[in-house]
Amino acid sequence: MTSENSASSHSKLEFDVDLTCGSCASKVRASLERLGVGHVHVDIPGQSVVVETDLPFSTVQKAIQSTGKKAVLKGYGASSEARGSLAAAVSEISGPSGVVGVVRFSDAPERGCIIDGTIDGLDATVRHRLQIHELGDLSNGCDSTGDIFNPLSSETSRQKDQRVYGALGEISVDPSGRSVFRKTNDTVRVPDIIGRSLVVCAQPTQSDTGYLRLACGIIARASGLFQNPKRICACSGATVWDEASSAGRLEQS
Repeated sequence: MTSENSASSHSKLEFDVDLTCGSCASKVRASLERLGVGHVHVDIPGQSVVVETDLPFSTVQKAIQSTGKKAVLKGYGASSEARGSLAAAVSEISGPSGVVGVVRFSDAPERGCIIDGTIDGLDATVRHRLQIHELGDLSNGCDSTGDIFNPLSSETSRQKDQRVYGALGEISVDPSGRSVFRKTNDTVRVPDIIGRSLVVCAQPTQSDTGYLRLACGIIARASGLFQNPKRICACSGATVWDEASSAGRLEQS
């Protein structure tokens, strides 16, 4: 079952932020407090900001960047870490129609999975939904991702509650074609979905019963909280700030 946020579904978000002084740290803290984020830890020497919130990660990142600082999401996890690390995953989705986005998954103790994402390029006049599909095969685009993932597909489970494991529900889209969402799901577990695919589907008209596959991406393991100390890419030598600047230029183009 997928639901909207509740007070108990807070997450911790870890950002690399190019902090250089107490003044810029104060600006970041003030910007986050205006959003209602009550738990903010700023580490100037470590150039790190950790927040506890039930807001989508992109909303928090935008608030930090509004102060003129570059911010890169580095870790994502539950607000109360259980013993050992909780699993996290990410899917970078794209499609031929120009739909692009990032969706993150994080297991939470006793609360299932938190699903947090931002998707652009959608048509605000039609209905959209998210689905986890069986295969991480994008050789033929979204058509090769198989059926919706449903290990609960026995006749008994269907008769009992009609749930489909990979059905993550509908997402709302604003007039600009952007969807920003954060949901909790009490069925999905991150280890079960890594290597599969996330698909964004659209219902062309209200009278249509089928959904078209618009965009998709492989669900890959991601860093949880404090699991990614790197600030320099081993393959390119670029720092996280270089990569953040490149991403910003792409968004503006």
